[in-house]
Amino acid sequence: MKIYALIGPSGTGKSYRALMVAYEKGIDYIIDDGILIHKSKILAGISAKRSRTSMEAVKRAIFEYEEQKSEVMHELERQKPNKLLIIGTSENMISKIMERLGLGFEYEKISIYDVASEQEIYQAKTTRALQGIHTVPLPTFELKSHFSGIIKNPVKLFFKTKDTDEVKEFEKTLIRPTFSYLGKYFISEKAIIQMIKYELEKSDFVRKVYNIKIHKAPDGIEIEVTVGVGLCRMHVEAVLLQRKIAGSVEGMTLINVKVVDVRIIRVYY
Repeated sequence: MKIYALIGPSGTGKSYRALMVAYEKGIDYIIDDGILIHKSKILAGISAKRSRTSMEAVKRAIFEYEEQKSEVMHELERQKPNKLLIIGTSENMISKIMERLGLGFEYEKISIYDVASEQEIYQAKTTRALQGIHTVPLPTFELKSHFSGIIKNPVKLFFKTKDTDEVKEFEKTLIRPTFSYLGKYFISEKAIIQMIKYELEKSDFVRKVYNIKIHKAPDGIEIEVTVGVGLCRMHVEAVLLQRKIAGSVEGMTLINVKVVDVRIIRVYY
């Protein structure tokens, strides 16, 4: 198996550039932040971006957890890829990953500074520093069951090779990892409640709002609303209300909404 290593400091846009490098080198398998990816699908592992602390994130990224390491090793043995791209912040990190996954010691080094301009790297660093946003080289639908903190729909990327006119389309997703907001909100709980109240008051279904509660979950928040409603198809309207509340809060705060519990305690005729 031929192994490539894309190396660069944290926040310089490695995960973003990984798609381009993989395409140009004909690589179908990528190891990034603790997960094994094959053609826009997660095969094995647990992403460091799901970690609750930055220390746990580091350990997951270098496969210190036995169960995670074994899962990825088993999948690599089953898949038997011809080429593999490993993303890391340093040669030392790459060496640790390869050693723990039993991949030997030989690899071809690719520096982020060779595949991205100074302006692109500066922009990536600025986005990471100011917004805590990370790139994952996967489409959003693939991330929904694996990640918290989804920010928005996939961003389309188009790559064209130098030797042909072929254009390849990829998707990336921007996320804010759990450890970047756990324990504090980037927006106050009072403001979130006001957003929810606004959505409830817009609804023709809701006649009275009795209570709104926000509960912190391990990788996001859970919302509980207690309302009185008019006579209608309550189940259908309640599901629509759940979606509107979740969409509004996630879209305006970037906080992952795990649950919206709609409790109906009175029906108005």
